[in-house]
Amino acid sequence: MAKCPVCERDVVTPFFLNVDKWRWLACPHCAARLEKKNPRYVVALPSFLLTIIALGTIGRRFATIAEVLMVAIFVVMLAGLMRPQLQLRKTLPKPEITLNINGPSN
Repeated sequence: MAKCPVCERDVVTPFFLNVDKWRWLACPHCAARLEKKNPRYVVALPSFLLTIIALGTIGRRFATIAEVLMVAIFVVMLAGLMRPQLQLRKTLPKPEITLNINGPSN
């Protein structure tokens, strides 16, 4: 469940790998078209994981600390996937050139 940014009510979100259902996601209460926000930690956590791998090569005690930190990062990433934040879907811009099939020909 996530909150609709327009009406602040709970919206049932599909499984995070089901792309087709995410494409048609709308609030059942206010009919706002919604999409999931990109998580902010996407850039920070992989670089932190690389640092933890380097930490694990120093010694046995540091390797244990690195493993605990990797499990903690994995849990944080799973928690972010279970309760995604939603934002309004942007409307598509109007095309500059339109195809008028039934109109008069020039």
